[in-house]
Amino acid sequence: MIDFSCSSNFIKPNISIDYNEVNIIKDKSYKKLLSLIAKRYNLSKSKIELYNGYSSAIYSFLKYINLKHCFIYSPSEIEYKKAALNLDYEVKLINRFENIYYPIKEDSVVIFMNPSFLDGTYYELEKLFEYWISKDAIILIDETYFDYCHLKSAINSIDEYKKIYIIKDFSKYFSNELLDIASIFSNEENINKIRKSEPSNKLSVYNVKYLEESLKDEKFKNISNSINIKNRIELENSFFATGIVDIIYQSNTNSLLIKLKDEIDTNRLKENFLKSGLKIESCEIYDFLDEKYINIYIKSKDNIQELKKVLDAF
Repeated sequence: MIDFSCSSNFIKPNISIDYNEVNIIKDKSYKKLLSLIAKRYNLSKSKIELYNGYSSAIYSFLKYINLKHCFIYSPSEIEYKKAALNLDYEVKLINRFENIYYPIKEDSVVIFMNPSFLDGTYYELEKLFEYWISKDAIILIDETYFDYCHLKSAINSIDEYKKIYIIKDFSKYFSNELLDIASIFSNEENINKIRKSEPSNKLSVYNVKYLEESLKDEKFKNISNSINIKNRIELENSFFATGIVDIIYQSNTNSLLIKLKDEIDTNRLKENFLKSGLKIESCEIYDFLDEKYINIYIKSKDNIQELKKVLDAF
């Protein structure tokens, strides 16, 4: 089965780890890992807090800020809505395709994935930042997929406005679904406050070792992004050539969001993929998307050729 629904980077870091040699005595300060992350993302260690996975970071953060209103620019990772509702927030989903400047309430939290999910579009957020700041909002920018870009990160703004936070799940880009490490970046004052409510001993030594070695691979980003861009173009062209596509959203990541033409039987297309050993993502579970949308993650050229055969026969 070729899984085009798997969001992990199909390119892996060039690392070799003998886990039998990993020191199982934990460094609870995670100095080495923090230094590597700080170097990679060009900020100081004192502006980073680590979490035992993406879901843990989301829940911990929303619990920590303890506000009433949560505005989620959607489609977005389902985990945000789930966490906010479980923590008794009043949740409003903003359809960023149709009304990105929908008004928000004062003293609320806004959540924006950039690049976005599932379409992978990078947004210039300057005007939204101005609006959010005017509403005294807490701003959470999810840059999980930002490593695929060579664009401006919100990290550059964490010292300009005291209520900006950036969240990042390392498992996606560094190609390890079992890697339970995420982070939140913000100014030193915010991170110091967050750290007081967080346990110090929370990461697996094996996960720490994997991420450390991945961050040491300085060629990985250029190699990964170059191959992903080439394969993304090939995948886009394969879909456009079929005549079944209404829209392919502009992507800056390893993800394509495709809206099929109204006359296309989406279920039959997905069944044809499955019969050929290919799995693709259904989008009905995501807000503001319906059965006409499919989501494809970039894979190898050989995998794309297999997908192209199904498209050509459809």
